[in-house]
Amino acid sequence: MMKYPEGPDDPRAKFPGLEWKYTRDQVAQMISFEANHAGALASANMDKMKITWVSFEGKHFEYKPATPGEHYKLIVEATWEKVKQNPEVKKVLLSTGDLILKPDHRQEPNAPAAWRYYEILMEIRKQMQNRER
Repeated sequence: MMKYPEGPDDPRAKFPGLEWKYTRDQVAQMISFEANHAGALASANMDKMKITWVSFEGKHFEYKPATPGEHYKLIVEATWEKVKQNPEVKKVLLSTGDLILKPDHRQEPNAPAAWRYYEILMEIRKQMQNRER
C-alpha cells in the first residue's frame, strides 16, 4: 500500500496519464495474490513516474535501498506487532527453535533487507528467546 498515493495532494495522485485501480485503503485490506497484483500495478506506475520511493504517514523513503533504511525499520516494526498481537504466531515462531527460516517463494537476487521477512522473523525469535532465558 505504501506504493499508492496517500491522498489527493500526493504527487503520485496528480501524475498525468496514470490510473490507480485501487485506493490505498483498499490495498491495505488485501492479502495474498490480490495484494501482490495491486503492488505490481503500483510498481508499473512508479516506473512510469520514474520514482523509487514509497511513503508512510507523509514521509517518503526509498523502497529498495542498498542498505536497510526507513522502509526496513517500518517492516521490522510491523512484523513485531504481528507477533505481539497474535499469540498463535508467537507460539509457532518460538516452536521453530533454532531452525533457519527460508522464503516461501523465489526472490529476486539481492532482494532488499525489508523483503527478507524470514531473516526479520529469525531476529525477532532470537530476541524473544533471549527474553525468556
